[in-house]
Amino acid sequence: MAEPLSPGSFATLLAQAGIALPPAEAEDLRHAHAKLMTMLAILRDPPVPLAAEPAFTFAPGGDA
Repeated sequence: MAEPLSPGSFATLLAQAGIALPPAEAEDLRHAHAKLMTMLAILRDPPVPLAAEPAFTFAPGGDA
């Protein structure tokens, strides 16, 4: 998982965005930001080839 930004860096981001939050909410959002960055890194990875998708190997019907 990505490391959370330092409290000072995150406070700067909030100030630049014009967001004023109570300290407890800002701290929760700072940790959520790290999780979001981890998810975005996963989404930016190259996609799995289409041949690996189960829909391409499923044959409906068959001998039942």
